[in-house]
Amino acid sequence: MLARNPPWIHIELVPVWVHIKNLRQFVREFCVGMSIVPETADQIAMTTSELLENATKYASTLWARYDLRLLGNCAEISVTNSATSKQRETLIAFVGEVSQGDALDAYIRCLERQSQEGQSQAGLARIRYEAAAEISVSQHDDEICLLAKIPM
Repeated sequence: MLARNPPWIHIELVPVWVHIKNLRQFVREFCVGMSIVPETADQIAMTTSELLENATKYASTLWARYDLRLLGNCAEISVTNSATSKQRETLIAFVGEVSQGDALDAYIRCLERQSQEGQSQAGLARIRYEAAAEISVSQHDDEICLLAKIPM
């Protein structure tokens, strides 16, 4: 008997807004089709969108690799893209900042900063709070990878 792999999606794309929107819709429908409750499917789709939007902000080229794995007790969503050393440093520091303390407090801090500075940087904090996600970041050579684990 063959071992079954968990359901997964792997896509390499140019993370432009129309592709992000279309992938978000596809991911939601894929999750619902895999019998994931709609609320969790929405969280996975939102996380997909937010991580890909980060790939457009912190990228040295218009390329991203998206992976989704449904592992029974959690969904793992990762986005990898190329980035300059300054972009990698900035994103690593930001992930550290939004990962500290209470998820709601971190989200509120980001929203307050957004209202003062006019820049949208609440996406990762939103993922952490609304999807109860664990967020981590890793780098290899000139690539950076954001990983979100959402409990299911």
